[in-house]
Amino acid sequence: MDLKAVMPVVKAVLTNPYVIGTTIVIILYMNFCSFVANYRKKPPKPKKAKNAPAPKPAKTSDEKSEEKNEKEGETASS
Repeated sequence: MDLKAVMPVVKAVLTNPYVIGTTIVIILYMNFCSFVANYRKKPPKPKKAKNAPAPKPAKTSDEKSEEKNEKEGETASS
């Protein structure tokens, strides 16, 4: 069989709808398998930390003694 006789057969095979459809299905299946094999989950995005309210300033010794006196006065009155 020479090349002139083979060419029409090759053309008939390649233009056959079953061959074209099967080729498309195989390509899509291989792409899907490749996607599944190489799939990586995206890393979670870090959440912004909520700003904590500013700490209250430390009480001075004068304020502590005033509170102590107020508490003693309340217990003495009762």
